[in-house]
Amino acid sequence: MAQRRDYPWLSVPHEPAQPGLRASDADREVAAERLRIAALEGRLDADELESRLAAAYGARWCSELASVTADVTPPPEPLAFVRPARRVNALAVLSLVFALLWMGWLGSVAAVVTGHIALRQIARSGGTEVGRGAAIAGLCIGYLALAALLWVLAM
Repeated sequence: MAQRRDYPWLSVPHEPAQPGLRASDADREVAAERLRIAALEGRLDADELESRLAAAYGARWCSELASVTADVTPPPEPLAFVRPARRVNALAVLSLVFALLWMGWLGSVAAVVTGHIALRQIARSGGTEVGRGAAIAGLCIGYLALAALLWVLAM
């Protein structure tokens, strides 16, 4: 989870547990850090910070910690461990198909062109597209067929 400048408490590694559970020392420290940041931002004065810190360190339940910090800090964003859906790049598959169909060397040219475009799209996708192997296979077969064409023409 990335820390943002406008919400520095989002970088706190531990989020309070469910409200019905007993508060741990780590939960209390998270609440205290949020209160300190709120005071630095001017949301709390010194007396209120002192009383809320005492309440946070004396809290037995997570629900008590939530009530101490609810009006001065926005709730933390949930952690996102879900990977984005990955899909196969269509041009990578098309490159391999063109290379295998051959079509009198026209397929080889099409395989090389679509293979290079597919590799660029996959690299720019940020991990959401796959198919690099198919694109490379299409490129290899396409270049080999074009080399064979040049060899045949040179004879």
